Amino acid sequence: MKQPISKTMREARGVFLDSFLLKNIVLVQAVGICPIIAIGTHLQYGVVLAVCTALVLLPASLFMSLCGDKLPPWLRAPLYTVGAGAILLGAAVFIDRVISHELYAVLYLFIPLMAVNTLVSYRAGGFSVSHEPVLALTDALASSLGFGLVLCVVSALREMASYGTLWNIPLGTELTLPEAALPYAAFIMLGFMAAFLQWLKSLLSRRAEKRRGRRGAQR
Repeated sequence: MKQPISKTMREARGVFLDSFLLKNIVLVQAVGICPIIAIGTHLQYGVVLAVCTALVLLPASLFMSLCGDKLPPWLRAPLYTVGAGAILLGAAVFIDRVISHELYAVLYLFIPLMAVNTLVSYRAGGFSVSHEPVLALTDALASSLGFGLVLCVVSALREMASYGTLWNIPLGTELTLPEAALPYAAFIMLGFMAAFLQWLKSLLSRRAEKRRGRRGAQR
């Protein structure tokens, strides 16, 4: 059952904060980790995959919000997967012919795989079906931004550590750590980022409790 439209804007703010930060799709829910581990070694790669994720998740979430509850459950996943594949095919052609053939040569295997990324099935096939379009799009945008932020941070750190560059621009550092491009380094970075997020959430929670205590004392 879809939520009342009168609560949409207020709920949208809560959905955005939850999906982007407090319940980050990667750091809290451990969804969509594989692309970060496999190809998040250069900031350019991270940006491209983050944009591709948004291009897939936004229309898929809108479609599932509008039509998902009218479709049999067995038909939902094939529909948004085929649609995602078509979008990503167009994105791959655009990257190859307009942006950079070299970039496409590196990502040609990973771009199509974004169509079956668990992030898409988890949010579009789960959250969006039971929510209004505005909330579904808000969640899709926040999830894409949350995923993209983590992907780009990890990609940038690994590129700087492994190759001494950022966006393929030399940083002038002589000391590099090639091992940072290996999968285990990404796992370590994700672990530290997840721990930092939990510390931040705990800090915000304590401050909120203090504010409530002060208001209660004033009353």
